[in-house]
Amino acid sequence: MSQAAGARPHAFDLAGRRVLVTGAAGGIGAAAAQACARLGAEVVLADLADCAAAAEAIRAEGGSARPIRLDVGRRAEVEAAVAAIGRVDALVANAAICPWDDDWEDADWDAAFERVLRVNLLGALHCARAVLPGMRERRAGRIVMVGSLAGRSGGLIAGAHYAISKGGLHTLVRWLARRAAPFGITVNGVAPASVDTPMMKDRPVDLAAIPLGRMARPEEVGWPIAFLCSDAASYVCGAVLDVNGGVLMA
Repeated sequence: MSQAAGARPHAFDLAGRRVLVTGAAGGIGAAAAQACARLGAEVVLADLADCAAAAEAIRAEGGSARPIRLDVGRRAEVEAAVAAIGRVDALVANAAICPWDDDWEDADWDAAFERVLRVNLLGALHCARAVLPGMRERRAGRIVMVGSLAGRSGGLIAGAHYAISKGGLHTLVRWLARRAAPFGITVNGVAPASVDTPMMKDRPVDLAAIPLGRMARPEEVGWPIAFLCSDAASYVCGAVLDVNGGVLMA
């Protein structure tokens, strides 16, 4: 029996693992952190916003959670945070912004574009680059990047900056997966569509275009992320898992 198959009696288990989740104050990030904690992981919740409530919700269920403030767009800050955390067994790179006032003809659009890429794409790269040395040394690790249907479709309702950032993230998943795999590290992504989070508040969503007829609940994205962090996904490498209610079937 292979090491991956025989390492744990229950592969869908994160006991003894430390998982760093960015963008964890709410929405998909908080749901992913809670799912990982329910599988036994020690979770570090990172965000520019206050993660105390999300961390307390995990502790209330008996889980282990530590909130930290982190700007993923600042490389030095990310590296210092990872050094302070210590061992990171799995990274969930979820932090993202999605400005809705997107008109690329505006004089200030370039600045908005750079800000979105700094958080959504460069932020994930900063985090991956910071955790990889330790993972390579241990020859084990999981990196999960949260993309979007917008990165697949070109953006049905999202603006150009968001769609481009998520498309770039999907490419980063595949590029990094090839380079990390020889060290026992898997890199994968998830691509949600419309999720019932504050980011989607008051946004028009065509439910008729979704075969399941509704937006996703955050936990319906959080659990697939937790799966990709676990040994149950030990042979999944370079995949971007569609979690979109059937909007895109490929």
